[in-house]
Amino acid sequence: MNLKSTPKIYNYLDGNGNKYIISNELIEYIPVKPSFSSSGVYNGGDYIKKEISEIQYNKLATSLNIAIKNKKCHIKNRVKMSGLIVIQEENKEKAYILSPGSEEISKIENLLKNMISN
Repeated sequence: MNLKSTPKIYNYLDGNGNKYIISNELIEYIPVKPSFSSSGVYNGGDYIKKEISEIQYNKLATSLNIAIKNKKCHIKNRVKMSGLIVIQEENKEKAYILSPGSEEISKIENLLKNMISN
């Protein structure tokens, strides 16, 4: 019997609709293609799936959890350039929408971009 709790899976959608799926072992980047972008032109790039370290996962999870706890940066409805955090844990799912231009979005997206590019 495994006493260790199942790690959370985080989904993050950036202001352009690009999706990041983060587990304790992997990061997956699912970019928006022009046909699904609001402009019809924007291209989020190439699909990426790669392994991440426990340190990387913990750093990102900490940043996401700070944003979740900071209710001042939350908004009720998803708008262009807002960030969306969705946490999947067992059979539950919780969503948090971050205000466009917030410091939390900047920190999260910088971490994500560094993880998928290195």
